[in-house]
Amino acid sequence: MAVKIMTKPAQMQKMSQAWKRQGRRVVLVPTMGALHQGHLALIRRAKKLGDRVVVSSYVNPAQFNSGRDLKKYPRCAAADAALVRRAGADVLFRPAGLYAKNSSTWVEETDCSRGRCGDRRPGHFRGVATVVAKLFHLVQPGAAVFGEKDHQQCLVIERMTRDLHFPVRIVRHPTLRERDGLPLSSRNLRLSPRNRKWAGAWAQALRQAASLGPRRALGAYRKLLRPLRSVRPEYVELVKGNLHAAAWIGGVRLIDHRRCGGSR
Repeated sequence: MAVKIMTKPAQMQKMSQAWKRQGRRVVLVPTMGALHQGHLALIRRAKKLGDRVVVSSYVNPAQFNSGRDLKKYPRCAAADAALVRRAGADVLFRPAGLYAKNSSTWVEETDCSRGRCGDRRPGHFRGVATVVAKLFHLVQPGAAVFGEKDHQQCLVIERMTRDLHFPVRIVRHPTLRERDGLPLSSRNLRLSPRNRKWAGAWAQALRQAASLGPRRALGAYRKLLRPLRSVRPEYVELVKGNLHAAAWIGGVRLIDHRRCGGSR
């Protein structure tokens, strides 16, 4: 199946409006490219929810805290197009930019964005909320699919959608993992083979700590990380029965969360 690649926001909006006039239900899968099997799962879920699936691929500069991190984010345009085509999406929306040079309007959520990544990455969730609001305005979906791995991001988007009355159903998809438990992530592409092993060990430590239950999880996680010399922990927080953590491994920042007392 051929996938149409669009780069102009006005063109994307015009097509979505035409689909809606025809009674088609549009479903959006927002991504920053460097697609993997986790994104394939999101696209397959989207196909079950509507008549037309749009996959956006835009490395959003507003959600990065450093120009260096933005520059290093993996970009795989040809591979992304092939994967989207194989998954059966209708459109790959790949805009060159979504911000005017003098852009001065932002969307900011101030409750769900507290703690965890919100405290460590100032302005990150403002960038996320703003770009998703733009995508909702352009693609006009009836539903949008997000990966549960980015748990706090899901909370922020759900709150923004509710508060701004977007007629969009937010659908979460469970985290997909490698055999060693590391969540699928575009950032994994930046890990060297050696650091990839450390990342797997970090993910296993989080899973093991969470399995001990909420009372023991925090202490167990810190203890299990001591032998992992190449893992630099950024934070660990227990929020509503979930153990959330972020860590730096070889200059790559990874996040994960596990339900305490469970196997997920």
